[in-house]
Amino acid sequence: MDKKTLLQKAWEKRLKLLVKGRKLYVEGDKLYVEGRKLYVEGDKLWAEGDKLWAEGDKLFIEAVIEVHGNIKMEWKGGDCILENGEIYKAEEV
Repeated sequence: MDKKTLLQKAWEKRLKLLVKGRKLYVEGDKLYVEGRKLYVEGDKLWAEGDKLWAEGDKLFIEAVIEVHGNIKMEWKGGDCILENGEIYKAEEV
């Protein structure tokens, strides 16, 4: 094979690889965008979870105040210990 044919074949091979590489870049971009969308959706779910968590805490605190008045509460590992010794254990839901 002469040098010109060798160069031409190498060039053609390079172009084919370039096209495959570009396709992979495009596919990677699509996956990146999809990942970002999922990340945003995850953030929304986290925010909603935080909101519900706070709502549950508020509900419990209001009930404690209604039953016992304004007493101290201590939170340890999800458990709530009231000043009067009552303990409310966090359980897996």
